[in-house]
Amino acid sequence: MRRPAGPETPVRAPRADQRDRGRPSARSSAGASVAAAFGMMALGTDTGGSVRGPSSANGIVGLKTTHGLLSRDGVIPLALSFDTVGPMARSVYDVATALGVMTGVDEADASTQKSVGKFHNDYTQFLDADALKGAKIGVARVFMGYDGEVDWVFEAALQSMRDAGAEVVDVEIPSWVMDVRGRLYRAIRYREFKAQIADYLATIGPDYPKSLDDIVARSMKLPSRLENGISPNPSRWRLMLSEQKGGKLGDGEYKAVHEHGLKLIRAVLEGIMQDNGLDAIVYPTSTTRPSKIDPDPSPSSGPGGGVSPVSLANLSGFPDMIVPAGFTGMGLPVSISFLGTAFSEPRLLGLGYAFEQQTKAIRLPVHTPPLDGETISK
Repeated sequence: MRRPAGPETPVRAPRADQRDRGRPSARSSAGASVAAAFGMMALGTDTGGSVRGPSSANGIVGLKTTHGLLSRDGVIPLALSFDTVGPMARSVYDVATALGVMTGVDEADASTQKSVGKFHNDYTQFLDADALKGAKIGVARVFMGYDGEVDWVFEAALQSMRDAGAEVVDVEIPSWVMDVRGRLYRAIRYREFKAQIADYLATIGPDYPKSLDDIVARSMKLPSRLENGISPNPSRWRLMLSEQKGGKLGDGEYKAVHEHGLKLIRAVLEGIMQDNGLDAIVYPTSTTRPSKIDPDPSPSSGPGGGVSPVSLANLSGFPDMIVPAGFTGMGLPVSISFLGTAFSEPRLLGLGYAFEQQTKAIRLPVHTPPLDGETISK
C-alpha cells in the first residue's frame, strides 16, 4: 500500500506508472519478499502496472483486480479512475485464497458498489486443473517481437495451453487503440493525481505537504542521499512537473476521455472477446526481460510511450492475471497475462491455475533458503 512519508522530510510522491516504457520495475519490496518466501502474500496497488510489474519481474503470481472489486480505503490515490488493489503470491491458490477474504462492499469506497452480486468470498472453488480444456484463448501478438527469449518462452506457454486442450487463436488489437492508449491514460492520470493527492493530504497532519506544488518544492531540497537513506528520484520529479501542468478535472479533454474514451476502450476489448468467443486474451506481461535495479538508467526524454500492454487493463478497468511462464537463458523470469472482462476473476483464476499446473514454472528461492526445520513448497 502507498503510505505517507514522515513529517518534515523531503517527500517521495507515489511512483507513477513507468511500465508504459515496456519494462516492468523490480523495485518492489512486496514482490521481492514474496519471491524470497518471507511471506505468503502481499498487496500491491495497481494504477498502471504496480501489481503486474513486480509480479512479472520477481517470477510470482499477481492479480490486477477489476476496478471496484476491492476497497482502496487507506490507499494514497494516484488516479481513482484507475487505482486498484491486488494480491501477489507464489501460487495461484494463494492469490485466490487472499482475494476471497478481501472482497465486499465498503462504504468508504463507492467504487465497490459495482461489485454487488459479482464478488465471491471463496475463489478457491474456481481453481480447476482442467480449466484450459475447451477454453478459447486469444493471443495479442502486437506485444511480441521486442525480446527473442521472452517470445520463445511465450510461444512455449501457448503450446502448453494447446497441449492442455485449449484453442489458441490470434486476435488483433486495433492500431488506433495502440496509438491513443498512452494519451488517454495521461489525460486522466495527470489531472486526477493533481487534484486527488491534495484531497488526501488534507486529511493528514499539518507537517505534511498539502498539494502537488508542496511536494515538488520539498523534492527540490533533496539533491543527494540523506543519512536516513532517502535519495533523489529525478525521473519521478520530472513527471511531477508534467502533472503540475496536466490541467484540471473540469477540462474538456478530461471530461471527454473520462465519459467517452474509457467506455470506448472497454467496448473494444469486450467486442474482441465476444466476437471471437474468448475466455481471455493473453500476452507477455512484459515484452522484455526484467532489468537489474542497480545500473544507472539511460536518459529519457519524458514519460509515456513504449510497448507495454498493462495500460489496457487500467483503461478498461478489467482484471489481469499474471502467472510465471518460464525463464530466459540467464534465469530471468518471464510471465504471461490473462486479460478478461469485468469481474471475470473466477474464470481467470481457473485458467491461471490450470496453466500453472501444466507448466510448473515456479522456482524456489536460492538466496533465502528455508531455515532449519522449515520447508518451502511450490
